[in-house]
Amino acid sequence: MVINLTGPVGSGKSAILAELATVVPVVDDIRSEDDLARLALPAGGPVVVASRRPLPSYRAWRPGVEVIPVEAEPWPDEEIGLMVDGLGITHPHLRDGVLRLAGGNVLLASALCRALHTAPGDVPGALDAAADAAAREVCERLGDEVAGIERALMLVAAVGQCDAELLTQLGEDGTLFGRLRACSVVVPGALGLAVAEPFRTVFDQALRWRTPVAYRSARTLAAAHHTRLIPAEHTGAARGDRMAGSLFASLDGPVRRLFSPVTTPVHVRPARADDASDVGRLVRVWAERGGMDVRRSERLLGSVLHAVPEGVYVVCDREDRPVGLSSTAPIHDATVAVLEPLLQQHADAASGGGLFIGLAVYEERQEAARSALFRHLLSSAIGRGRLVTSTPSPEYQALYEHVGVRAHGQLRHDVYGGGSACRVYSQDFAGEGGVPPWLERLRPPAPAPVLPDDAAWLSRRIREALDGLHRPQLLACSPLLPVAGDPATLRELLESGVQHLLKSTVATEVEAGRILSQYYVERCGGHEFIAIRLHLSRATYFRRLNQGLALLATVVLSRCRPVTS
Repeated sequence: MVINLTGPVGSGKSAILAELATVVPVVDDIRSEDDLARLALPAGGPVVVASRRPLPSYRAWRPGVEVIPVEAEPWPDEEIGLMVDGLGITHPHLRDGVLRLAGGNVLLASALCRALHTAPGDVPGALDAAADAAAREVCERLGDEVAGIERALMLVAAVGQCDAELLTQLGEDGTLFGRLRACSVVVPGALGLAVAEPFRTVFDQALRWRTPVAYRSARTLAAAHHTRLIPAEHTGAARGDRMAGSLFASLDGPVRRLFSPVTTPVHVRPARADDASDVGRLVRVWAERGGMDVRRSERLLGSVLHAVPEGVYVVCDREDRPVGLSSTAPIHDATVAVLEPLLQQHADAASGGGLFIGLAVYEERQEAARSALFRHLLSSAIGRGRLVTSTPSPEYQALYEHVGVRAHGQLRHDVYGGGSACRVYSQDFAGEGGVPPWLERLRPPAPAPVLPDDAAWLSRRIREALDGLHRPQLLACSPLLPVAGDPATLRELLESGVQHLLKSTVATEVEAGRILSQYYVERCGGHEFIAIRLHLSRATYFRRLNQGLALLATVVLSRCRPVTS
């Protein structure tokens, strides 16, 4: 029998094994297929084997051996806090930042603390720089798992979820997708691969600090990628996943975290009769967190919960314990009356039908439940074509106003008794091609492209891009990519520039266009072959070629802000 202790790098598995080693045989840190192939299990009693992934997930695992899985849980914030205090991080802002970024991971907490000691006090960006150092240390510990794919791993963290096509758009070899899939800190999701928390947040913050232009460009590409695919999805759940992916890539600040990838085992299900006490507890959490009158909130929300019990859903952890709650109601004649106190003078907001969202709450430090909750609500509202909500929560009001949904205004009467302004919002999810216009507006602008005002440099880069014209992977690595936004658009830009030369009224420009078209676009042959074909001397041929590159450079420069160094 094998007791399989699993957990990501830095989760404290070795410390647990050290305590167990006096009473049972232990094997530490199975990292690869080769490690598992060399494993010799004792013939007698049980053995504890620590691994980053469950043993049955490895190809080298021998079937027929009984495996009892045990997970190394994240350390509680209290224990991480004691560790941080012991490592000398006393500034409240930095201490809270370490707790948030570490997410209960011992390696991340210690790496962040060490990095903070290298910064001169609470300087701006200290946590960002510490996240970068911690990301590097995690990659070192992961070793062969991430050798050669570190940048790809960081990019996946930044965009949330990534398929092989998006990976290529981000400038990485699409064949790396398989290696990323096998990495122990990567999990599959509905839209591709995602980096598991808390590593995703650390890698995201590190990349934003280390290469801010590349970070912003990656998110812009991801937002466009997911938005483009929304019309192709055939269910509300699938469209909701795509829209959540686009929102995560588009938004900034706290509202972005509402749509983070769900990388830990939580699930959303309809509430059952035996969930009644948890539902009541979470309603009280919601009221107390918002500073509202608990009894009044229970009475008002209770009427909605009882009137539309099929709209009550709970988000549960791996033990099926509710840690989040939502209450919704389809808007039709039978439900309008129960919704009236929550809409008051803005009852016209419900005239278009759709789904009413009355409550959304999650326990503190339950980030995965928070994301699962909002993804569920988004998918449900998309399935109904429209959402209407009435909320006193500043957090949710900030979300709705940030994404630009329609604000109907504040309720006349304080229904929850806490003095908080309850506001009504609505949003249609129909749009041309199935993409709401407000989602297009949210797409982050690409960083303004800035290129050196250096003709020789630019001609070289134009030539390199033309060499990779038919290979998106190479175009994705071009310094010219920010000018176009993605490899396909960069190719179109260069090809249209060549076509413009071919249609010129200047004979020398037409010759330059023919050379560029036949050598780079059509791939007709080598330079000597094309020179003979066009009846040009070698000197004239290369003079026209360079002229064509220079003219293409003017096309590229017209799309950006050249600067002198």
